[in-house]
Amino acid sequence: MKKLLNILVGCMLTASLSSCLYHGLDDLENSSDKKMTSVEYSYRFLYNDTIKKGTVNEEIQEGRVCEVIFQKNIENIEENGIKGFKTTLTHNINSIQKAGPSGSVTKEMLYETFKERIAQDGLNKLWVYVSISDAATLSPLDGAPKLGTPGDFSEDRFYRVTAADGSSQDYVLKTVKGF
Repeated sequence: MKKLLNILVGCMLTASLSSCLYHGLDDLENSSDKKMTSVEYSYRFLYNDTIKKGTVNEEIQEGRVCEVIFQKNIENIEENGIKGFKTTLTHNINSIQKAGPSGSVTKEMLYETFKERIAQDGLNKLWVYVSISDAATLSPLDGAPKLGTPGDFSEDRFYRVTAADGSSQDYVLKTVKGF
């Protein structure tokens, strides 16, 4: 009887945990959607900070991440049949996203560090993210950097969005330094 009960409980658990998808969603396996709908840019660098400076609980935190979210002016473009975005990037002190708890490093200090670094790096170490259609994939073309990692966007970069049905559309990202 105990063995039968264990089997019954096991079957019930298996049935209840066998699917992680929501019911009633559209089936996208044959979708022809291959759109790129938005583009986001940021820049990141590491810094060290002192928490509770001058107290017995003083702590030095190394390798904290400062992310800079660029302000942008985006234009939809199409050149030679290739759709895309021309994005002019700018920044100000409000672009700084300080990580973690407040320490002795101020937002103003991070902004000064960022201005020095971006003057040197230009568009060479940008983190870029795009939104594409559900069930589609994205592939870099012609040596374009993989999105979601730091890359060089100092020249036009091309990407292919492939729909679930195998059809594709190429896109260009033109990044303009507005600073």
